[in-house]
Amino acid sequence: MISREFALIVTVLTLGIGGTIALASSSNEPYSSVLLSETKILAQDEETQSRRNRRRERTEQFQQALNLSDQQMQQLGEIRKKYRPQMQNLAQQMQAKSQELNRMMQGNASESDLRRKHQEIANLRQQMGKIRFESMLEMRTILNTEQRQRLAQFLQQRRQARGRNRPNLPNN
Repeated sequence: MISREFALIVTVLTLGIGGTIALASSSNEPYSSVLLSETKILAQDEETQSRRNRRRERTEQFQQALNLSDQQMQQLGEIRKKYRPQMQNLAQQMQAKSQELNRMMQGNASESDLRRKHQEIANLRQQMGKIRFESMLEMRTILNTEQRQRLAQFLQQRRQARGRNRPNLPNN
């Protein structure tokens, strides 16, 4: 009697587990797409968290390098927030136009159309430079003379570090 009950339990469990595995592994079933979507979301969340951690580290380095007070950090943060939407908008436009230019280069676009698209990208880059300059002018008013000098050194070091991290281009 016990062996019949045991066999019945094993059979039910086997069928249940097998059915679950079949549903999860079937590419035509919505379950597998849900699992893939959840996996992608988790990876994006980890990447976003990693980006936030790097940004937080850079902010702390910046605050220490310039010896900024909490009030100064708050004021600088407000200036960044003020200009961020404009900068993001321009960056998105530049990316879209650059992709468009790339497609045009691969296709049969005329030289004048290519030049026009390139000029659009250059204009966006110039607008971004102006906005960056305006934000730097505002940030400058918050810093004392010593902090301005430290800022110049800090930015120079970042530019040099960024240059070291860029791949060498082939000489043609």
